[in-house]
Amino acid sequence: MKKLFLVLVFLVSSFAFDWAGKVNWAMNYQSAKMISAQTHKPILVDIALSHCPPCKWIATNIYTEDKIAEYINKHFVPVLIIIDEDGGLPAEVKPYFSGYTPSLIIMDAKGKEITQFSFDRAFLQNKYKFIDYLKKGLKK
Repeated sequence: MKKLFLVLVFLVSSFAFDWAGKVNWAMNYQSAKMISAQTHKPILVDIALSHCPPCKWIATNIYTEDKIAEYINKHFVPVLIIIDEDGGLPAEVKPYFSGYTPSLIIMDAKGKEITQFSFDRAFLQNKYKFIDYLKKGLKK
């Protein structure tokens, strides 16, 4: 019985995945909109799939970096939407979704797109390039 329990714990933990990193994610898109309206920060929407390797790479290599997480937390209201686990996309986000994951969309508090970008292979060479993409989005 003890061996069966250990096997079950191992199986569950091997499928568990920490998407959060060090980013302070809003609970959902509607919460992000309310916080954005109060703080006057744009919303950073990360659209992912649970089985998407680049999505997981960003979660484990970008969102865990102190400098990147601090930048996101300071300048954005981030919200992560895992579309195959969270019941799909909010209606306001759907028109801006490219159909590819990961998709990162910067939106204002009213739900209008400011800009968007996807996974870039440059992140593999220098993960801090992610901040450059975010800065470009803030300038628009």
